[in-house]
Amino acid sequence: MLIKKIVNISLVVLLSAPVFSQDNDHYSTPVQNQRGFVFTMAELGSGLGGFYAWALSSKFHLGFTVNAFSLRDSKEFTYYDYYYGPGSVVTLNKQNNVYIFDALFTVKRRFFAEDMDESFRPFLTGAVGPVYGMNFPEFSRTPDGFKRENEYRFTIGGYIGGGVDITVSPNYFLGVRAQYRIMPFTKILGERKNHSMIELRLEIGQRY
Repeated sequence: MLIKKIVNISLVVLLSAPVFSQDNDHYSTPVQNQRGFVFTMAELGSGLGGFYAWALSSKFHLGFTVNAFSLRDSKEFTYYDYYYGPGSVVTLNKQNNVYIFDALFTVKRRFFAEDMDESFRPFLTGAVGPVYGMNFPEFSRTPDGFKRENEYRFTIGGYIGGGVDITVSPNYFLGVRAQYRIMPFTKILGERKNHSMIELRLEIGQRY
């Protein structure tokens, strides 16, 4: 199964990454939990969410994240039409209103904990968990006259990615990462079954 293979590969990479010596008496990495808010920009949509992670060591965090996404159609196009007045928005080729929610268990592996400054923390991460999708068609019937029903789908998904946490104050950080989100449904949701996509995730987090 694709998801199982990706999760297994992610765990192997995270757990087998090189471990640097702990003999650096002059440098001590604090072990801190993390929590915060998330904004995600994806190929065909965007999302908001939050996260919480427990520190197992200076290199590993285990936690969970919850997210909500709004996805647009591949041919959908939105623009501002000032002919109808300021703030007038026109959307073309919209057929679906797809919303996706997830609750994922996460693992985060920090690199170079003893070799880089605390203000710059590169990492790899992976996640797996339940994903729920809904679609409310824009029109009640297809161009051929067939009735369209609301769609409700469930699957197991996750993501793999990497990025960096940048300290902006003693207790707060900005996280930036690129990741590949895996969301294959068994039935069509909106335009397609597979909603896997590349995304950019921004985190505003707190260490404590």
